[in-house]
Amino acid sequence: MIPITVHVRENRVEEFYVRFAEFIVETPDLGRPLNLESGTVPAWIQTQEAKGMATKLMSEISLMGYGVLRHLIEGADKETIRLRPQELADISRHPNGISGVAGVLGGVGKAIRRAGLPMYRTPSGGTWHYIWEWDGEAYSMTPEVAKLLYANRAR
Repeated sequence: MIPITVHVRENRVEEFYVRFAEFIVETPDLGRPLNLESGTVPAWIQTQEAKGMATKLMSEISLMGYGVLRHLIEGADKETIRLRPQELADISRHPNGISGVAGVLGGVGKAIRRAGLPMYRTPSGGTWHYIWEWDGEAYSMTPEVAKLLYANRAR
């Protein structure tokens, strides 16, 4: 491998991390995500293997990754939560602000791949895991995903 440095405009850092993760992912596309009333979720959350998969994922996430992700998990207790990058940076008190949060979530994306979770085709032709959603303006998580991750978090 060779290291590559690129310059990214500050307002496109989050998008860069998302697209880079899509580029390097080696996990196969395994079907379609579920479209629930609360939002789009990974299909595996409704399988018998869901608990084990969630436990594996949560064991792969760093302490800093969980520190950011937990705000989405806890906020989606009863309904889908949407947090703009600045809101998530503020409540997580990340010292590097929104770019730091994007970097941490990029690390969570790597944990998702290490855990071997399925990736799905997005409407735009990319791939995504649907643990959380990024629509270009805000991060969101559904209660279905949040409950599963919370119940299987590392103790």
